[in-house]
Amino acid sequence: MSSTADAYVEIPSGKTVYSEGEPGKTLYIVESGTIDLIVAARGKEPIASLGPGDFFGEMSLLDDQPRFATAVARKSARLLKVERDGFADLLRENIGIATHLLRSLASRHQQCEMRLSSALTEAKAPRSKPAAAAATMNAEAPEVAVPPAPAHRQAPAKPVKASLEPAQTSIERPASPPLPTPKARGSCLLRHAKGQVFQLDPALSEFLVGRPDLASGINPELNLSDVDPTRSLSRRHAKLVRQGQLFFVREESRTVNGTFVNNVRVVTGENVPIKPGDKLRFGAVELDFSAA
Repeated sequence: MSSTADAYVEIPSGKTVYSEGEPGKTLYIVESGTIDLIVAARGKEPIASLGPGDFFGEMSLLDDQPRFATAVARKSARLLKVERDGFADLLRENIGIATHLLRSLASRHQQCEMRLSSALTEAKAPRSKPAAAAATMNAEAPEVAVPPAPAHRQAPAKPVKASLEPAQTSIERPASPPLPTPKARGSCLLRHAKGQVFQLDPALSEFLVGRPDLASGINPELNLSDVDPTRSLSRRHAKLVRQGQLFFVREESRTVNGTFVNNVRVVTGENVPIKPGDKLRFGAVELDFSAA
């Protein structure tokens, strides 16, 4: 199996990783960037867009089948290559990757089954109840002949449907104002100077800050790779911790380039309180912490 450095490949924006119909023996895992999968029969619109943590090319690796789609980098991407000869060794050495692949394959299979079931249900569904009711009312409505017109402008009589409902006077009432949407309890976000926003999921109490590394199974909740062109972040750089309505930042061990709150470096391993309006810096990445 090749070394870890040799296993990675950089794909510039717009470059093709492989083309539809080609033989393949390599699985790719996305560390950063975006990869579009395009099938010629469906036009130029991608059938899927894959980001950090996703993988593609597994069918050619497992079943020895030609590539079913063309893979193109929409954004410059860094990919982990897994050759067929080294696939078994990689799974033995890193159980995290094996678990991730199995879960993703299971999720894709479940999505395919749900789409098939939905399509079959729609194909077999009878007419909607309002349409059926309208058809019934039209069938049961008695016909009344229109009296003949005067001789000088005689017109053939046409049957018309009698109304089954008494006339009603419509009374317009002012519409009720929409109810305000309650703000999520403790909802906050990080904002980069270039406009990128990183929302903190209100359901979580801890958020790993860093960059993904599929070789070691690291996939942080706050992936800052897109705003860290100099790769100043450690893979497990720091954590944001929620305790009720309070937030703290804690630098992880073996972080190289430091973590700062309002330009003051924090002590590794200690929870440092933060509040909306504070400026955080992870390596060279500066972010504003604010309420959502």
